[in-house]
Amino acid sequence: MTYSSDVTKIQKQFCIIGREQELERALAAIKSRKHLMIEGPVGVGKTVLAVAVAKYLGRPVFRVDGDERYTEQKLAGWFDPPIVMEKGYVLDAFSPGPLTSAMERGGVLFMNEMNRMPEGVQNILLPAMDEGVIEIPKVGTIRAEDGFVVIATQNPREFVATTALSEALSDRFELLLIDYQSEGDELAIVAKNLPKVPDEIRARATWIARRTRDHPNIRRGASVRAAMSIAQLASALSVDLQEGIRKAAHMALPTRVEMREESKRTADEVIDEIVNECFALPPPSRGKPLEDERKREEQKRRMYDEDRARRKDVAELVTILEDSDDYELVRSDDIGWAIAQNYSQLRIHLKDQTLIELAKRIAVRATIKKVLQLLGPVSLPTHISRRQFVVGEDSEIDVEATLEEIVDKDHLSQSDLIVEKREPRELAVAMMLDASLSMTGDKLAMATAAIAVLAYRLKTVEYLLITFNDRPAILKRIGESKSLDDLVADLLDARAGGYTNIENALTKGKEELARSSTKNQIGILITDGNYTVGSDPVDVASSYRRLYVIMTESHDCQPGVCEEVARRGGGHMYSVAGFEEIPKVLYKVLRQVSQGSPGGFHEQPRIH
Repeated sequence: MTYSSDVTKIQKQFCIIGREQELERALAAIKSRKHLMIEGPVGVGKTVLAVAVAKYLGRPVFRVDGDERYTEQKLAGWFDPPIVMEKGYVLDAFSPGPLTSAMERGGVLFMNEMNRMPEGVQNILLPAMDEGVIEIPKVGTIRAEDGFVVIATQNPREFVATTALSEALSDRFELLLIDYQSEGDELAIVAKNLPKVPDEIRARATWIARRTRDHPNIRRGASVRAAMSIAQLASALSVDLQEGIRKAAHMALPTRVEMREESKRTADEVIDEIVNECFALPPPSRGKPLEDERKREEQKRRMYDEDRARRKDVAELVTILEDSDDYELVRSDDIGWAIAQNYSQLRIHLKDQTLIELAKRIAVRATIKKVLQLLGPVSLPTHISRRQFVVGEDSEIDVEATLEEIVDKDHLSQSDLIVEKREPRELAVAMMLDASLSMTGDKLAMATAAIAVLAYRLKTVEYLLITFNDRPAILKRIGESKSLDDLVADLLDARAGGYTNIENALTKGKEELARSSTKNQIGILITDGNYTVGSDPVDVASSYRRLYVIMTESHDCQPGVCEEVARRGGGHMYSVAGFEEIPKVLYKVLRQVSQGSPGGFHEQPRIH
């Protein structure tokens, strides 16, 4: 079955340009009673598409916008305090939330930016999506009417301030990926919204917004909204076309783009460069995009870079670096990661200290980017703490708990108000990374980035970092502040080699962990278990409250040693076949420990 006629009607009814394939897939999912997740960058029309399809099908839409403070009660429903005070917990006192309303009316629950919501709010959806039922205390069972479906949107994995959806919840959704549209479609969108703006202004504004998405100094570019802002502002700011667009771009773009951390240029400098590039191109034909020879040249350059990157030998990488006088010239992700993998050898082969520093900068950014791609958004579980209200405290009133407190009282006081606050769980972690001869190259680079990115993103985690071979070296202590770039750079500079003394590393990790005042303390050991000096590490492992081992598989790895160390430390051993698995395993351990799930702090007693 195809939906081409429906797609045409939706485009006409809701003024949607393009998106034929996306509309067809969304219709197929919803008509098949499948829950739909729409993922894409900011400003690509995720919300417009979702709401248009729902309204076209005649479904009532109940919208919820992603907010880390959103609670389960707000989603399901709450009791109205005055009615409860008068009549008690009767059905008339219950005010249904968006989820309950959507279920009762067979409508669409539209959850915008769902991955900005707390995990607890996400998980309340599971029974509703699976079985069409939810249980609400003092109300009973709510059953979904025919037509109920959940449509959610989320930003891509690398966006900050997001929470990774649980595997259980992700498994309930069909995924629809949408990206930026073609230049022609975006130009048509600008023309539709700004019909009185001259063609050339619309075309150049659209080109400038699109150029931000592939500029080497910009990590995340602007959407078509920026193009509309530039076009709308340009004429009002100057009668000179180029000067008007330049001023408009400086107003519209800074809040809509994100610069790369390693860039030494300001956003204003990059915007000026993009505007100059734009006006180096000839004026467009009426209603047509700018002819862009630059893109063809860029494509040739990328293909050339990728071909060179495939060879990946140190001599070739040295040549690439010697031909480059700036980070921006090394644009291929493959080349960047190859430099990170071979950094220890490049450091020896490169004779010029300036080139060594260039290689290090590229390696630092490449390792961080690689892990961000593998890891996606990260956050630790939070818990809700409830207490009596204190004046000046930034908390929300827990309506149900407060009602329980006051329902039979004649006189009320401040202490009768119960407030709730969502708080992260504190955690102190000793991370110990094997940097002996058996842990070199891509192994060390991947483990390096995984540790650094998690430490940077998980703000409530106190951590110390130790690398070791025959002796432990402390790269960061508990309480010490160190930037992400500096941490990765220090780890890359750590020379791999020598013998392996796991016992010494565990002893030093335990000593340093004692500096933390946080009660929840764990150790994470990344090694192949092949210790060559020192005593058997299993004895010192038992001094940890929880000790986890991530074993890197190799021809001489020692799974028996790793399993016994983890068992004696009261934790678990995780085996990784490829080093691209390390980031997710590290994150999995931290989440388990933080939420007290199996493998966390509330396990079975340890065996000594």
